[in-house]
Amino acid sequence: MVHKRARVVLLALDVGNTMTKLGLFSGATLLTDFQLASNRDRTADELGLSLKTLLADWPKPTHVIISSVVPHLNAALMRAFQRHFAIEPEFLSWRWGVIPLDVEEPSKVGTDRLADALAAFHLYGGPALTINFGTATTFNLISEEGRFLGGAIAPQMELAASALAQRAAQLYEVELHCPQSVIGKTTDENIRVGFVLGFLDLVSGLIRRFRAEYKKDLKVIATGGRGEFFAKHIPEISVYDPHLTLQGLRLAWELYHRKL
Repeated sequence: MVHKRARVVLLALDVGNTMTKLGLFSGATLLTDFQLASNRDRTADELGLSLKTLLADWPKPTHVIISSVVPHLNAALMRAFQRHFAIEPEFLSWRWGVIPLDVEEPSKVGTDRLADALAAFHLYGGPALTINFGTATTFNLISEEGRFLGGAIAPQMELAASALAQRAAQLYEVELHCPQSVIGKTTDENIRVGFVLGFLDLVSGLIRRFRAEYKKDLKVIATGGRGEFFAKHIPEISVYDPHLTLQGLRLAWELYHRKL
């Protein structure tokens, strides 16, 4: 008698400092995705009920993988899935060995960065440079063989502008969009020039430095909340993939379970 393998419906969670992104997969197909605020005060029951409401019209997940850079939420997430879904969620770890890490402190590499690097290599090939425009802006360099070589961490544009407004008595927060000229004629325009053009040059400058030091052409893949904006204004960015981290979590779960 031939037994059919049970259908795997994988829920992937990318828990960031500001937002939690969720993707529901059937095989390699992303069925749907959602976002929740990463509220550190939510109880397990609040999280569980929110997740059940979001997923009510979709197939029930059979497995859960989580990348979290907010340790305070991990216990509540664990209990939420145990109590409301009867699932033991798995937290991605560098110890899974799904991507070789050529860095001095592998345990300190954020698991969202591992997921980005893994997805970039498997979906777009190497060598590659991923840039995730989240609460921080992270750059990840991946070799042609798929090894994580390291990278860089820079501030996020809006957070940097907000910090300046809080510390400078006569400055304030403005809507950040691309100015038409580098010569600002008003305070609002001056702030936009400094932050928007300044951060565009920061990103494009680091891309050039990575290419010069690595001495090979790199596919540059952007993701994260502001990724589309930067991809539009920086020609060196060849791909904008809003689901890169979620796809990396799916790939990490599949690769890890093949090894078991």
